[in-house]
Amino acid sequence: MPKKRRTLVERAESIFEFILAKGEPFPKSRLQAIGFNPSTAESWVRLIEYIQSQPTIKVTRMGSSTYIEQIENRYLAMLRKRIHDSSLSIKERSSTLDDYISALVTLERAEMGRIKK
Repeated sequence: MPKKRRTLVERAESIFEFILAKGEPFPKSRLQAIGFNPSTAESWVRLIEYIQSQPTIKVTRMGSSTYIEQIENRYLAMLRKRIHDSSLSIKERSSTLDDYISALVTLERAEMGRIKK
């Protein structure tokens, strides 16, 4: 009987489960242990990096409808990236975190003002 192909979600889940289980940096070639050849592993890693660098979205499912909402703008995404940048000092990252929260509150207040009108 032929082996059942994994869905895209199952593939992504297996990558993240593997990363969490390792707990430390490892060469991409180790993804062969979960069925990814080097070129497929490279494609998945590049896709994950790209998605993680994008503004955060919220997905809401209501019955048969799915709504996608952007909850972060590019400025917030850039700040989030700086918060995770280990090459910056803790002081710089902390200051960026403060900026992120302020920008998020401002964005949410503007959205609430728009909704009330």
